[in-house]
Amino acid sequence: MSIICTSCLYIKPLTNKIMNVMTQLKPLCYSYVRFSTPDQVKGDSKRRQVDKAREWALKEGYEFDESLTIRDEGKSAYKGTHLKTGNLGKFLDRIKDDNEIPKGSVLYVEAVDRLTRMEFTDAMDLLLNLLKKVKLVIPQLNSQPIDKDYVNSNTGFVHQFVGLCAGANAESQRKSENLRASWDTKRRMAKEGCLYTENVPEWISVEPYEKRNLGKHEKLMKRFTRDTTKSEKVIVSVIPERGEIIKNIFKKYDKGESMNSIAIWLNRKGYKTWRGAKIWHRSYIRKIMSNPSVCGTLEQSKTEKVEDGELGIKLTRKKTNEVKNYYPKAITPKLFKSVQSKLPTNGKGGGARPTQNALSNLCKCPKCGSTMTRVFKGKKGGLPKLVCRARHQLGTCTHERFNQHEVENAMRRFFDRWDFENGLEALLNAQPKDREQLIAKIQEINKTLQKASKLPLSKERNDFMFKLLDERRKLELKTDYNIDISAKQFNESIKRFKTGSSPSEQNAYLRQIIRRIIIHKEDDLEVYFIGCDKKFRMKDLNKRKSLVIQKRKRP
Repeated sequence: MSIICTSCLYIKPLTNKIMNVMTQLKPLCYSYVRFSTPDQVKGDSKRRQVDKAREWALKEGYEFDESLTIRDEGKSAYKGTHLKTGNLGKFLDRIKDDNEIPKGSVLYVEAVDRLTRMEFTDAMDLLLNLLKKVKLVIPQLNSQPIDKDYVNSNTGFVHQFVGLCAGANAESQRKSENLRASWDTKRRMAKEGCLYTENVPEWISVEPYEKRNLGKHEKLMKRFTRDTTKSEKVIVSVIPERGEIIKNIFKKYDKGESMNSIAIWLNRKGYKTWRGAKIWHRSYIRKIMSNPSVCGTLEQSKTEKVEDGELGIKLTRKKTNEVKNYYPKAITPKLFKSVQSKLPTNGKGGGARPTQNALSNLCKCPKCGSTMTRVFKGKKGGLPKLVCRARHQLGTCTHERFNQHEVENAMRRFFDRWDFENGLEALLNAQPKDREQLIAKIQEINKTLQKASKLPLSKERNDFMFKLLDERRKLELKTDYNIDISAKQFNESIKRFKTGSSPSEQNAYLRQIIRRIIIHKEDDLEVYFIGCDKKFRMKDLNKRKSLVIQKRKRP
């Protein structure tokens, strides 16, 4: 349970009674679950790792709850992806804050290769960083918690850990080299006209071969596979309905229509999207028009590491070769080239660009719940508006449109009326009226758990204890009145929103503290903060200037 820093904001201290309950709780057992490919989630890996951690915690007297499990599903530990973009990296950041992880907590990891497959020097850095705050349990090495003192006094453990890390790293390196060689073979087979993968574009279908006359948009190909149960030959064809959509997209754009108007036309005609999205977007229209597969050309590429002055080393895709007449054609190469010459290379439709809306992806429609998007048709079309996406794209909503700048100014007035001391306390104040009764129930459950832990081991005893632990966790969540935002971060985000030099910068800081904004009218906003279900409506706030958070003077 995270406690907001009281040196930054005055918050009523926890009562002695609550503190006594907190001290009675058992030390926490966090578990770390990781596997490299998303397909492994379908197997038993996730359940097995969690069950082992639960069994160990129950045996050793630690409190275990599956909500405390740190999951990195589909994250590789070979290049440190689980640390850069995964939840283990976030856990390390929490370790740096003394108030985030309770003292005496342990982190359970099934095996060393779950924790890391990096080179042993990086692996040792990770190990020492973890041991600064938590103890580590790796049954592969030691079934008891390992702390920093144990590592310093036990050189055998260090040698064993380094040996396992080196072995895991060598195994990952071998797999990486084999995978690279496999893809080189597939690229070579593609040049020979083989269908090396069935991961084809959305408008292409692959069917088993049957002897018949092939149509205009069909092609016979040899399948590159080692699976003897599959036919060697397949018929690759353009799906008729999707082929017509592609033709319409290219013809309309070639005649001068914009990507946005094409997306609106597809939505209002009721054409279903191909990747599960609710509606067609301009960005996907651009991807289709930029894909040479529509005229039968296969582009082959490789991933390369490129040094960047600001980002360090980044991965980029480099085109290596193209195979013409590989797929059946949905449009002619002439039409494809004509559209390519008209596609913008920058600006609108030319790829990612900074957002022009400080409230981007935050505003919602009160009538249908759709996101309110920015619509700007140039100087002749007037000022930019915020419009319900269901109204703009589908024409199914009747909620009015609003001036973007007026809504952004209303958001500034919202914070001007915000009373920081009372307002932030209201965010924290999720205490139910029956809080004392809930705490009494938690104490009763703790007593029952102590008695049950002395009973002989059995399935019925374990199931009973798991049921009590789940019930206790639910009660603790009801009594927990903290949010995931520190007062310092809250204050800084509001300040940066007001003084930000660009809409994209303002939006980045606003999304750190706000979950969604419902726009009833230009001057009537309903704001929901991250980690709190309580809503704050603009008309309900006191019309007075904000109280600036000031650090308390230390005695």
